[in-house]
Amino acid sequence: MRVLYICPLKYGENPSIDAMTHAIDHTLAEAGLELRVGYADFRDDDWLQRTNTLIEEAVAAGVRAIVFYSIDVDEPAEAVAEARRQGVSVVAVERPRFPVDASLVYPNFNHGVYMAEYLASLLPAGAKVGIDGGPGTADDTELVLGFVHGLQVYGLDLVNDPMDERYRNTLDVRSGGYEKTKNLLADFSHLDGLIPYNDETALGAIDALRETGRLGEVKTVSRNGTPNAVRLVAEGVHHGTWDLHALGIGKQVGDLVVRLVLNEEKLDGLCVASAIGHMITPELARSWVPWDKRIPFHPLREW
Repeated sequence: MRVLYICPLKYGENPSIDAMTHAIDHTLAEAGLELRVGYADFRDDDWLQRTNTLIEEAVAAGVRAIVFYSIDVDEPAEAVAEARRQGVSVVAVERPRFPVDASLVYPNFNHGVYMAEYLASLLPAGAKVGIDGGPGTADDTELVLGFVHGLQVYGLDLVNDPMDERYRNTLDVRSGGYEKTKNLLADFSHLDGLIPYNDETALGAIDALRETGRLGEVKTVSRNGTPNAVRLVAEGVHHGTWDLHALGIGKQVGDLVVRLVLNEEKLDGLCVASAIGHMITPELARSWVPWDKRIPFHPLREW
């Protein structure tokens, strides 16, 4: 029995998304289900058309379940509704505004608040902090709102509007983090802290800080707990990456599929939350175990 996962980024673009996909694959394989991965890169103009096409093809091919990552909370409503009418179970990563059989959400706001709390422990009260925001998807926006609230609660001074396009990494890759951090550094002559919203953004931010000679002046924290960010934390270049437990997210998503397909449970739109996670500090980074040492990363079969 086959399951389709519609991945929002091409393989290799975002390590945490890749790890989550491998964890879905591993969980389903252990249950005797076969995962196929279709890519609908949200940065492409035709991502929604591609998503709809993948859903239509999967339904026609007789898959038992479809998993998709909710980029636009209002789409792909019609394609999902038709799939469910045809008896295909649908699971969403992040909760859309239309019916699905089950969904998983990240505690994004909590992540943001706790990351700000950790950064505040490294800085004096009133320190000036910038934020590199994300593409504007629901999960990224919730995370940034958590940053803003956390900085206020813990007495730090936010210098920029992280929703401003000038400071948002809409590309969601390292080069975008570099560009937006260069904008921040050009606009603010002094920063004590910087929160790039995710690790890929942080890699670009650190490139920009190093290039401008300001790497030593700014404390940086980011989210995802990816290998390159963990390495920089261990080296003392980066100051912390929030581990959102990507493998655990993938397992939870896979478990929802198993409950729907094999156990034939009626989940009635059940929404579950992933683990809040923890900050990978320099001390913890030195004992961090790579994801592919925890579960096997088999080659993913494409749709």
